[in-house]
Amino acid sequence: MRFDGDGETTNKPAPDILPGRACSAKTKGDITVAEDKKVMDAGQAEEQQAERAHVVKLDRPVKFEQKEYTEIDLGGLDGMTIQDAIDAQRSLLDQNEAACSLLCETTTAFAMEIAARASGLPIELFKTMPRDAGKRVQAEVLRHISKNRQNAGKVMRLEKPYYFKGEQYTEFDLSGIADMSVMQESAAENVLAREGFIIAETSFNFLYACVLASMAVNQPKELFTGLPLCDLLNLKESVKATDFFE
Repeated sequence: MRFDGDGETTNKPAPDILPGRACSAKTKGDITVAEDKKVMDAGQAEEQQAERAHVVKLDRPVKFEQKEYTEIDLGGLDGMTIQDAIDAQRSLLDQNEAACSLLCETTTAFAMEIAARASGLPIELFKTMPRDAGKRVQAEVLRHISKNRQNAGKVMRLEKPYYFKGEQYTEFDLSGIADMSVMQESAAENVLAREGFIIAETSFNFLYACVLASMAVNQPKELFTGLPLCDLLNLKESVKATDFFE
């Protein structure tokens, strides 16, 4: 029973919605669905952003073999390892790219070699592209191999946990390098020779850094050659740290 507008009682049930009024109430289920959709949309946006993280936009199209390129997708960089850098350095030295025997990571030839491997595109595309496009590609490669430089003295810290033969690593204590003998140094040089490297200055060689680090922690060199490519300069600089010999 309820009172109507004239003060009299009536047995009619009250309407769910009063005439002329909009219903804006949401159920708990509606809110949950909406929030879930926002989370899904945000997740998809992050995935799309990650997929485009290494896409190099070109100021002008690059023509190669009857095809135009307005961008170069270097998304493969995230799946590459230090072994890829070692293979690229060896290949370039075999091609008489003398500059790669010193600061290899700063050379145009190294960047183009890594870009070709990361993109799956022919190396000829990168060798013949205009200089401005090449500089953009080189900058992206250098940015990637330089982004994780977290060494702290004798300790090399990793950006993300790294797994090798069932073990997890977040950092490496390379202090053992200071205690290495001349015989071990010679052994490291012999590894380079067996792997096809004939160079005068070993400290610029990527494989040499891996071998020294492996000796410091008494582990196989594959522990370091399998590190993500983004740890390349992190490893190289950690091995060469001056405070090992202070």
